[in-house]
Amino acid sequence: MRSRAFAGLLVAGCFVPVSEGQERTVIDDHFPGAYQVEIADVNGDRRSDVIAVGGSTCAWYENPSWKKRIVTTGKQSPGIISSASADLDGDGRAEIAIAYEFAMNRPTTGKLMLARQGAQSDDPWALVPIAEVDSIHRLRWGDVDGDHRPDLVVAPIFGRDSHPPDFAGSASVRVFSPGTEPILGKWRSKVVAGRRVLHAIEVIDADGDGRAEILTASNSGVDLFRVGSDEGTSLTTGALGSPPKRGSSEVHLGRLADGRRFLATIEPWHGSQVAVCMGKERGSLQLGTRIVIDDTLADGHALWVADVDGDGDDEILAGHRGKDHRVSLYDLDRDRKTWTRTVIDRTVAAQDLRGGDLDGDGAPDVVAVGGSTHNVVRYRFADRGR
Repeated sequence: MRSRAFAGLLVAGCFVPVSEGQERTVIDDHFPGAYQVEIADVNGDRRSDVIAVGGSTCAWYENPSWKKRIVTTGKQSPGIISSASADLDGDGRAEIAIAYEFAMNRPTTGKLMLARQGAQSDDPWALVPIAEVDSIHRLRWGDVDGDHRPDLVVAPIFGRDSHPPDFAGSASVRVFSPGTEPILGKWRSKVVAGRRVLHAIEVIDADGDGRAEILTASNSGVDLFRVGSDEGTSLTTGALGSPPKRGSSEVHLGRLADGRRFLATIEPWHGSQVAVCMGKERGSLQLGTRIVIDDTLADGHALWVADVDGDGDDEILAGHRGKDHRVSLYDLDRDRKTWTRTVIDRTVAAQDLRGGDLDGDGAPDVVAVGGSTHNVVRYRFADRGR
Protein backbone atom coordinates (compact mmCIF):
# COMPACT_ATOMS: atom_id res chain seq x y z
CA MET A 1 0.00 0.00 0.00
CA ARG A 2 1.18 3.50 -0.82
CA SER A 3 0.18 6.64 1.04
CA ARG A 4 0.68 10.26 0.15
CA ALA A 5 -0.19 13.52 1.88
CA PHE A 6 -2.01 16.19 -0.09
CA ALA A 7 -2.63 19.62 1.47
CA GLY A 8 -3.37 18.25 4.93
CA LEU A 9 -5.30 15.14 3.85
CA LEU A 10 -3.81 11.66 3.79
CA VAL A 11 -4.66 9.67 0.70
CA ALA A 12 -3.92 5.96 0.73
CA GLY A 13 -3.60 4.34 -2.71
CA CYS A 14 -4.01 0.63 -3.32
CA PHE A 15 -5.07 -1.72 -6.09
CA VAL A 16 -7.78 -4.24 -5.32
CA PRO A 17 -8.71 -6.87 -7.91
CA VAL A 18 -12.26 -6.34 -9.08
CA SER A 19 -13.34 -9.71 -7.65
CA GLU A 20 -12.57 -8.50 -4.12
CA GLY A 21 -14.21 -5.06 -4.14
CA GLN A 22 -16.98 -5.24 -6.71
CA GLU A 23 -18.51 -7.18 -9.54
CA ARG A 24 -17.42 -6.04 -12.98
CA THR A 25 -19.55 -6.61 -16.08
CA VAL A 26 -18.47 -5.68 -19.59
CA ILE A 27 -21.61 -4.38 -21.28
CA ASP A 28 -19.85 -3.63 -24.56
CA ASP A 29 -16.24 -4.32 -25.57
CA HIS A 30 -16.53 -2.75 -29.02
CA PHE A 31 -17.62 0.89 -28.79
CA PRO A 32 -14.82 2.91 -30.47
CA GLY A 33 -14.63 6.47 -29.21
CA ALA A 34 -17.06 5.95 -26.31
CA TYR A 35 -17.36 9.38 -24.71
CA GLN A 36 -20.40 9.68 -22.45
CA VAL A 37 -22.72 7.36 -20.55
CA GLU A 38 -26.04 7.85 -18.76
CA ILE A 39 -28.58 5.65 -16.99
CA ALA A 40 -32.32 5.92 -17.65
CA ASP A 41 -35.40 3.74 -18.22
CA VAL A 42 -35.44 3.78 -22.00
CA ASN A 43 -38.20 1.27 -22.78
CA GLY A 44 -40.58 1.90 -19.87
CA ASP A 45 -40.19 -1.46 -18.10
CA ARG A 46 -39.23 0.28 -14.83
CA ARG A 47 -35.65 -0.95 -15.03
CA SER A 48 -32.77 1.42 -15.65
CA ASP A 49 -30.96 0.93 -18.94
CA VAL A 50 -27.60 2.27 -20.14
CA ILE A 51 -27.14 4.85 -22.91
CA ALA A 52 -23.72 5.55 -24.43
CA VAL A 53 -22.54 8.01 -27.08
CA GLY A 54 -19.31 8.40 -29.00
CA GLY A 55 -17.77 7.78 -32.38
CA SER A 56 -20.85 9.42 -33.99
CA THR A 57 -23.10 6.72 -32.48
CA CYS A 58 -25.78 6.78 -29.80
CA ALA A 59 -26.74 3.34 -28.48
CA TRP A 60 -28.76 1.96 -25.60
CA TYR A 61 -28.37 -1.33 -23.76
CA GLU A 62 -31.45 -3.09 -22.41
CA ASN A 63 -31.34 -4.21 -18.80
CA PRO A 64 -30.66 -7.01 -17.84
CA SER A 65 -29.57 -8.70 -21.09
CA TRP A 66 -27.59 -5.61 -22.20
CA LYS A 67 -28.77 -6.11 -25.76
CA LYS A 68 -27.40 -3.22 -27.81
CA ARG A 69 -29.74 -1.13 -29.93
CA ILE A 70 -28.69 1.78 -32.12
CA VAL A 71 -30.41 5.15 -31.78
CA THR A 72 -28.29 7.12 -34.25
CA THR A 73 -25.24 6.50 -36.42
CA GLY A 74 -22.69 8.71 -38.11
CA LYS A 75 -25.17 9.47 -40.85
CA GLN A 76 -27.55 11.17 -38.40
CA SER A 77 -25.21 12.34 -35.62
CA PRO A 78 -21.65 13.04 -36.83
CA GLY A 79 -19.45 14.46 -34.10
CA ILE A 80 -21.78 13.26 -31.33
CA ILE A 81 -20.68 14.58 -27.95
CA SER A 82 -23.50 14.30 -25.37
CA SER A 83 -26.96 12.96 -24.60
CA ALA A 84 -29.60 13.56 -21.96
CA SER A 85 -32.69 11.41 -21.47
CA ALA A 86 -36.12 12.21 -20.04
CA ASP A 87 -39.71 11.08 -20.49
CA LEU A 88 -41.17 14.21 -22.08
CA ASP A 89 -44.53 12.91 -23.31
CA GLY A 90 -45.53 10.89 -20.23
CA ASP A 91 -45.60 7.45 -21.87
CA GLY A 92 -43.01 6.03 -19.46
CA ARG A 93 -40.33 5.74 -22.13
CA ALA A 94 -37.37 8.05 -22.51
CA GLU A 95 -36.76 10.56 -25.23
CA ILE A 96 -33.07 11.33 -25.82
CA ALA A 97 -31.71 14.82 -26.49
CA ILE A 98 -28.52 14.54 -28.56
CA ALA A 99 -25.70 17.06 -29.07
CA TYR A 100 -23.70 16.52 -32.24
CA GLU A 101 -21.52 18.14 -34.93
CA PHE A 102 -19.02 19.13 -32.22
CA ALA A 103 -15.48 19.92 -33.33
CA MET A 104 -12.70 21.24 -31.07
CA ASN A 105 -11.37 23.76 -33.56
CA ARG A 106 -14.67 24.77 -35.17
CA PRO A 107 -16.49 26.57 -32.33
CA THR A 108 -19.25 27.90 -34.59
CA THR A 109 -20.61 24.41 -35.30
CA GLY A 110 -22.98 22.30 -33.20
CA LYS A 111 -26.53 20.96 -33.35
CA LEU A 112 -29.19 19.74 -30.95
CA MET A 113 -31.88 17.19 -31.77
CA LEU A 114 -34.42 15.00 -30.00
CA ALA A 115 -34.63 11.24 -30.63
CA ARG A 116 -38.04 9.63 -30.08
CA GLN A 117 -38.68 5.87 -29.99
CA GLY A 118 -40.81 3.93 -32.41
CA ALA A 119 -43.66 1.70 -31.28
CA GLN A 120 -41.36 -1.26 -30.60
CA SER A 121 -37.87 -1.39 -29.11
CA ASP A 122 -36.28 -2.45 -32.41
CA ASP A 123 -38.04 0.20 -34.51
CA PRO A 124 -36.01 3.14 -35.86
CA TRP A 125 -36.02 6.31 -33.78
CA ALA A 126 -37.61 9.48 -35.13
CA LEU A 127 -35.22 12.44 -35.07
CA VAL A 128 -36.51 15.97 -34.46
CA PRO A 129 -34.14 18.93 -35.07
CA ILE A 130 -34.23 21.46 -32.20
CA ALA A 131 -31.56 24.13 -32.66
CA GLU A 132 -28.05 25.01 -33.75
CA VAL A 133 -25.78 25.66 -30.76
CA ASP A 134 -22.19 26.82 -31.23
CA SER A 135 -19.58 24.48 -29.73
CA ILE A 136 -22.28 22.32 -28.08
CA HIS A 137 -20.72 20.04 -25.48
CA ARG A 138 -22.87 19.00 -22.45
CA LEU A 139 -26.61 18.36 -21.98
CA ARG A 140 -28.50 17.86 -18.70
CA TRP A 141 -32.22 17.86 -17.78
CA GLY A 142 -33.63 19.59 -14.70
CA ASP A 143 -36.57 21.75 -13.59
CA VAL A 144 -34.69 25.03 -13.36
CA ASP A 145 -37.75 27.34 -13.40
CA GLY A 146 -39.97 25.49 -10.92
CA ASP A 147 -42.84 24.74 -13.31
CA HIS A 148 -42.65 20.96 -12.63
CA ARG A 149 -41.57 20.25 -16.22
CA PRO A 150 -38.05 19.31 -17.29
CA ASP A 151 -35.84 21.93 -18.91
CA LEU A 152 -32.77 21.08 -20.97
CA VAL A 153 -29.58 22.86 -19.95
CA VAL A 154 -27.22 23.09 -22.93
CA ALA A 155 -23.60 24.07 -22.39
CA PRO A 156 -21.06 24.82 -25.13
CA ILE A 157 -17.41 24.51 -24.23
CA PHE A 158 -16.03 27.52 -26.16
CA GLY A 159 -17.25 30.92 -27.30
CA ARG A 160 -17.74 31.17 -31.04
CA ASP A 161 -14.58 33.30 -31.47
CA SER A 162 -12.37 31.03 -29.34
CA HIS A 163 -9.32 29.38 -30.82
CA PRO A 164 -6.20 27.60 -29.55
CA PRO A 165 -4.01 27.84 -27.66
CA ASP A 166 -5.83 29.80 -24.94
CA PHE A 167 -9.47 29.55 -26.17
CA ALA A 168 -10.34 33.05 -24.99
CA GLY A 169 -14.00 33.98 -25.22
CA SER A 170 -17.08 33.19 -23.17
CA ALA A 171 -19.32 30.17 -23.79
CA SER A 172 -22.98 30.85 -23.01
CA VAL A 173 -25.14 28.30 -21.18
CA ARG A 174 -28.66 28.12 -22.59
CA VAL A 175 -31.82 26.67 -21.05
CA PHE A 176 -34.34 25.15 -23.47
CA SER A 177 -37.98 24.80 -22.36
CA PRO A 178 -39.78 22.14 -24.45
CA GLY A 179 -43.23 23.35 -23.33
CA THR A 180 -46.41 21.26 -23.41
CA GLU A 181 -45.73 19.76 -26.87
CA PRO A 182 -42.02 18.85 -26.75
CA ILE A 183 -42.13 16.41 -29.65
CA LEU A 184 -42.88 19.24 -32.07
CA GLY A 185 -39.42 20.66 -31.43
CA LYS A 186 -40.59 24.26 -31.02
CA TRP A 187 -38.59 24.87 -27.88
CA ARG A 188 -37.97 28.27 -26.30
CA SER A 189 -34.48 29.10 -25.04
CA LYS A 190 -32.74 31.70 -22.90
CA VAL A 191 -29.12 32.45 -22.08
CA VAL A 192 -28.31 31.95 -18.40
CA ALA A 193 -24.55 32.30 -17.98
CA GLY A 194 -21.24 32.70 -19.76
CA ARG A 195 -17.86 31.24 -18.84
CA ARG A 196 -14.53 30.57 -20.54
CA VAL A 197 -13.67 26.93 -21.42
CA LEU A 198 -16.89 25.64 -19.85
CA HIS A 199 -16.21 21.92 -19.78
CA ALA A 200 -18.91 20.46 -17.53
CA ILE A 201 -22.24 21.17 -15.86
CA GLU A 202 -24.35 19.57 -13.16
CA VAL A 203 -28.06 20.37 -12.85
CA ILE A 204 -29.27 19.62 -9.34
CA ASP A 205 -31.64 21.02 -6.70
CA ALA A 206 -28.80 21.96 -4.39
CA ASP A 207 -30.87 23.81 -1.75
CA GLY A 208 -34.06 21.70 -1.79
CA ASP A 209 -36.42 24.48 -2.91
CA GLY A 210 -37.87 22.51 -5.84
CA ARG A 211 -35.90 24.41 -8.48
CA ALA A 212 -32.68 23.03 -9.90
CA GLU A 213 -29.50 25.07 -9.89
CA ILE A 214 -26.81 24.88 -12.58
CA LEU A 215 -23.23 24.18 -11.54
CA THR A 216 -20.62 25.07 -14.16
CA ALA A 217 -17.00 23.85 -14.25
CA SER A 218 -14.88 26.23 -16.30
CA ASN A 219 -11.67 28.25 -16.30
CA SER A 220 -13.36 30.32 -13.57
CA GLY A 221 -13.67 27.29 -11.28
CA VAL A 222 -17.14 26.21 -10.15
CA ASP A 223 -20.05 28.66 -10.23
CA LEU A 224 -23.69 28.19 -9.24
CA PHE A 225 -26.43 29.79 -11.33
CA ARG A 226 -30.16 30.13 -10.76
CA VAL A 227 -32.55 30.97 -13.59
CA GLY A 228 -33.83 34.49 -13.08
CA SER A 229 -30.73 35.67 -11.25
CA ASP A 230 -28.35 38.00 -13.02
CA GLU A 231 -25.13 36.75 -11.47
CA GLY A 232 -23.72 33.41 -10.47
CA THR A 233 -22.17 32.50 -7.13
CA SER A 234 -18.55 31.35 -7.11
CA LEU A 235 -18.11 28.16 -5.08
CA THR A 236 -14.41 27.63 -5.82
CA THR A 237 -11.91 29.18 -8.21
CA GLY A 238 -10.27 25.81 -8.79
CA ALA A 239 -6.67 25.26 -9.82
CA LEU A 240 -4.31 28.12 -10.54
CA GLY A 241 -2.57 28.34 -13.90
CA SER A 242 -2.58 29.94 -17.32
CA PRO A 243 -5.66 29.56 -19.54
CA PRO A 244 -6.90 27.14 -20.60
CA LYS A 245 -5.15 24.97 -17.98
CA ARG A 246 -6.81 26.52 -14.93
CA GLY A 247 -10.04 26.36 -12.96
CA SER A 248 -12.20 23.23 -12.99
CA SER A 249 -13.01 20.56 -15.57
CA GLU A 250 -15.61 18.24 -13.97
CA VAL A 251 -17.96 18.85 -11.04
CA HIS A 252 -20.44 17.00 -8.82
CA LEU A 253 -22.07 17.86 -5.51
CA GLY A 254 -21.93 15.10 -2.91
CA ARG A 255 -23.61 14.47 0.42
CA LEU A 256 -22.28 13.24 3.78
CA ALA A 257 -24.06 11.21 6.46
CA ASP A 258 -24.17 14.26 8.77
CA GLY A 259 -26.14 16.28 6.18
CA ARG A 260 -23.24 18.38 4.96
CA ARG A 261 -22.52 18.75 1.25
CA PHE A 262 -19.17 18.61 -0.51
CA LEU A 263 -17.98 19.67 -3.92
CA ALA A 264 -15.88 17.20 -5.94
CA THR A 265 -13.95 18.37 -9.00
CA ILE A 266 -11.31 17.36 -11.52
CA GLU A 267 -8.91 20.24 -12.07
CA PRO A 268 -7.71 22.05 -14.12
CA TRP A 269 -9.17 21.52 -17.62
CA HIS A 270 -8.44 17.88 -18.56
CA GLY A 271 -6.25 17.97 -15.48
CA SER A 272 -4.37 15.77 -13.04
CA GLN A 273 -6.10 16.62 -9.75
CA VAL A 274 -9.13 15.38 -7.86
CA ALA A 275 -10.12 18.15 -5.44
CA VAL A 276 -12.72 18.45 -2.66
CA CYS A 277 -14.33 21.41 -0.89
CA MET A 278 -16.13 20.26 2.28
CA GLY A 279 -19.35 21.90 3.43
CA LYS A 280 -19.12 23.91 6.63
CA GLU A 281 -22.52 23.02 8.08
CA ARG A 282 -25.59 20.89 7.42
CA GLY A 283 -27.75 22.03 4.50
CA SER A 284 -25.44 24.89 3.54
CA LEU A 285 -23.51 25.51 0.35
CA GLN A 286 -20.86 27.41 2.30
CA LEU A 287 -17.73 25.47 1.49
CA GLY A 288 -14.34 25.18 3.12
CA THR A 289 -10.88 25.32 1.62
CA ARG A 290 -10.17 23.46 -1.60
CA ILE A 291 -8.07 20.36 -0.89
CA VAL A 292 -6.39 18.16 -3.50
CA ILE A 293 -6.84 14.46 -2.67
CA ASP A 294 -5.08 13.07 -5.75
CA ASP A 295 -2.72 14.64 -8.29
CA THR A 296 -1.81 11.60 -10.39
CA LEU A 297 -4.44 11.66 -13.13
CA ALA A 298 -3.36 11.95 -16.75
CA ASP A 299 -5.99 13.81 -18.77
CA GLY A 300 -8.70 13.50 -16.12
CA HIS A 301 -12.15 13.36 -17.68
CA ALA A 302 -14.59 11.25 -15.62
CA LEU A 303 -16.21 12.01 -12.25
CA TRP A 304 -19.15 10.75 -10.21
CA VAL A 305 -20.33 10.74 -6.58
CA ALA A 306 -22.51 8.04 -5.00
CA ASP A 307 -22.85 6.16 -1.71
CA VAL A 308 -21.75 2.78 -3.02
CA ASP A 309 -20.92 1.21 0.37
CA GLY A 310 -24.08 2.25 2.25
CA ASP A 311 -22.35 4.21 5.04
CA GLY A 312 -24.30 7.41 4.36
CA ASP A 313 -21.32 9.25 2.82
CA ASP A 314 -21.05 9.65 -0.92
CA GLU A 315 -17.84 8.25 -2.33
CA ILE A 316 -16.01 9.95 -5.21
CA LEU A 317 -15.23 8.03 -8.39
CA ALA A 318 -12.79 9.52 -10.87
CA GLY A 319 -11.08 8.35 -14.01
CA HIS A 320 -8.60 9.48 -16.59
CA ARG A 321 -7.96 8.59 -20.21
CA GLY A 322 -4.24 9.30 -20.53
CA LYS A 323 -1.15 7.31 -19.56
CA ASP A 324 -1.82 4.46 -17.08
CA HIS A 325 -5.56 5.11 -17.41
CA ARG A 326 -7.79 3.89 -14.61
CA VAL A 327 -10.98 4.30 -12.58
CA SER A 328 -10.48 4.99 -8.86
CA LEU A 329 -12.75 5.28 -5.83
CA TYR A 330 -12.12 7.70 -2.95
CA ASP A 331 -13.75 6.94 0.41
CA LEU A 332 -13.90 9.35 3.35
CA ASP A 333 -12.53 7.69 6.48
CA ARG A 334 -14.00 7.88 9.99
CA ASP A 335 -11.64 10.70 10.97
CA ARG A 336 -13.56 12.87 8.43
CA LYS A 337 -10.21 14.13 7.08
CA THR A 338 -8.77 11.21 5.13
CA TRP A 339 -9.84 10.05 1.68
CA THR A 340 -8.62 6.55 0.82
CA ARG A 341 -8.10 5.81 -2.85
CA THR A 342 -8.74 2.37 -4.29
CA VAL A 343 -8.03 1.65 -7.95
CA ILE A 344 -10.97 -0.41 -9.18
CA ASP A 345 -10.21 -0.80 -12.88
CA ARG A 346 -7.22 -0.28 -15.16
CA THR A 347 -8.91 -1.51 -18.34
CA VAL A 348 -10.96 1.64 -19.03
CA ALA A 349 -9.50 4.86 -20.46
CA ALA A 350 -12.28 6.66 -18.66
CA GLN A 351 -14.13 9.38 -20.55
CA ASP A 352 -17.22 9.39 -18.31
CA LEU A 353 -18.78 7.82 -15.22
CA ARG A 354 -22.43 7.70 -14.23
CA GLY A 355 -24.37 5.89 -11.52
CA GLY A 356 -27.81 4.44 -10.86
CA ASP A 357 -29.60 1.38 -9.48
CA LEU A 358 -29.40 -1.16 -12.29
CA ASP A 359 -30.51 -4.30 -10.44
CA GLY A 360 -33.27 -2.93 -8.21
CA ASP A 361 -31.53 -3.62 -4.92
CA GLY A 362 -31.75 0.01 -3.79
CA ALA A 363 -28.01 0.63 -4.08
CA PRO A 364 -26.20 2.54 -6.84
CA ASP A 365 -24.16 0.82 -9.50
CA VAL A 366 -21.65 2.73 -11.63
CA VAL A 367 -20.98 2.55 -15.36
CA ALA A 368 -17.77 3.74 -17.06
CA VAL A 369 -16.98 4.28 -20.73
CA GLY A 370 -13.53 4.20 -22.28
CA GLY A 371 -12.78 5.94 -25.56
CA SER A 372 -9.46 4.44 -26.62
CA THR A 373 -10.30 1.16 -24.85
CA HIS A 374 -13.65 0.94 -26.68
CA ASN A 375 -15.60 -0.36 -23.68
CA VAL A 376 -18.70 0.16 -21.55
CA VAL A 377 -18.26 -1.39 -18.09
CA ARG A 378 -20.65 -1.73 -15.15
CA TYR A 379 -19.52 -2.03 -11.51
CA ARG A 380 -21.70 -3.50 -8.79
CA PHE A 381 -20.21 -2.94 -5.36
CA ALA A 382 -20.42 -6.03 -3.16
CA ASP A 383 -19.59 -4.51 0.24
CA ARG A 384 -22.51 -2.11 0.65
CA GLY A 385 -22.78 -2.00 4.44
CA ARG A 386 -26.48 -2.91 4.27
